[in-house]
Amino acid sequence: MDIVVEAVVLGTVVVLAVAVIAFRVVGTVPERRHCEKLAARARRQGWSYDRERPELVDRFAGHPFVERRSNAHTRHVLCAQVRGRRVMAYEYSYNTSHHDGRRTTTTDHVHTIVAVALPARSPMVEVRTEDVGHLHLGAVGVRDLKVGDPVFDGRFFIATDDADFARAVLGERVRAALSERGADAPVPFRFAGTHLLSWDDRELDPERVVGRADALIDLLERVPDTAWRDRHDTLG
Repeated sequence: MDIVVEAVVLGTVVVLAVAVIAFRVVGTVPERRHCEKLAARARRQGWSYDRERPELVDRFAGHPFVERRSNAHTRHVLCAQVRGRRVMAYEYSYNTSHHDGRRTTTTDHVHTIVAVALPARSPMVEVRTEDVGHLHLGAVGVRDLKVGDPVFDGRFFIATDDADFARAVLGERVRAALSERGADAPVPFRFAGTHLLSWDDRELDPERVVGRADALIDLLERVPDTAWRDRHDTLG
């Protein structure tokens, strides 16, 4: 009798193990197909593709990145040389949980990041279409800025730790380009050290990435050379 019971238990365990393995295998198929489609679309656009690049999790700081230990992931990384500039894009995601005393709610956060390499290291300049309360960052040297263009100042919010540099890169030609693009302007964006960053609150789409990269490069090409010359002089 004990032998029969043991056989039944063993059989059940084997069935469950096979079911778990099968579930995991089947569960990876949609993800694998999604990656293959993204890679194929990226190649058609002339971009390289990496499924994951964990080292990029802490590559940049500020919104929308989590600046503390988290479960963040960087996937679907695209890289290319576009119009003579190095460009990288990837999907940055994490989740947060909130417990209200009775139940826990988990929220997924997904962003597409596009980063264009800058010709020189820059101070921080961020441009948004909504006010997210930058003034509380005054303690670390970041403050809101008006450039003196009533139309531009009425539409955009600027935060920076270097007002002179912000006014230099947000010159008349850059402001005109943002106005001309209207809803297609690559906003929000941030000059941040070695890169010009922009982000969307959505999953990565290669076609959208190409369009966003072009828009960012258009802006960079309108920044006067003197802005970068001054940075080189400052850096020695």
